[in-house]
Amino acid sequence: MKQRIVILALALVLGGCSLGRNGPAPTLYDLGADQRPAPALAARAPIALAFGAVPALSDAGMIWRIGDSASPRAYAQARWATPPSELVRQRLVERLSRQGPVLAEPPAAGVPQVQVTLTRFEQVFQADGSASEGRLAMQAVLLADRSVVAQLRIDRAVPASSQDAEGGARALRQATDEAADELAAWLARTMPPDAPMARGAVRAPSARR
Repeated sequence: MKQRIVILALALVLGGCSLGRNGPAPTLYDLGADQRPAPALAARAPIALAFGAVPALSDAGMIWRIGDSASPRAYAQARWATPPSELVRQRLVERLSRQGPVLAEPPAAGVPQVQVTLTRFEQVFQADGSASEGRLAMQAVLLADRSVVAQLRIDRAVPASSQDAEGGARALRQATDEAADELAAWLARTMPPDAPMARGAVRAPSARR
């Protein structure tokens, strides 16, 4: 019973009360400028990026939940400036462009395609509200001549510096940057350096990431 009361109180504080149409406008958050140092990776051949996300991440609401609860919620007075699907796509393009061109869909003939699906982008609180993490998950599939070459699952969890929307936004920004670096490193291991990619020339990724 005590735990249920704590969870209910946390939901009321984070979700906020209904303020009506005349309430203050929500605070908007994004991922900020990409100022992290570029990974020391070799130049890579051009790729075409196909990016998608689960339906819940095509809305600008800032999702949070308590532990493994199956009841996601959204902050009442905080939102993303654009949906997470677009924020993460932009960050991936920025980061992957440092190693080689990132082309729009559909890909030109002979250009490998990277299909990325964002499946999780949310702040997860402990049951007592004392700590939280920004959690991101995505699936990447590398295709050459419409054949699957390799795939990668990325999961990131970054502790939030404060237990509110601002802390969640900072944690998810770091999680996104780390995921983008992991994706870039994976492509560097899997694709030949700065050369046309033929199916027979693609290297299988190492068992260790």
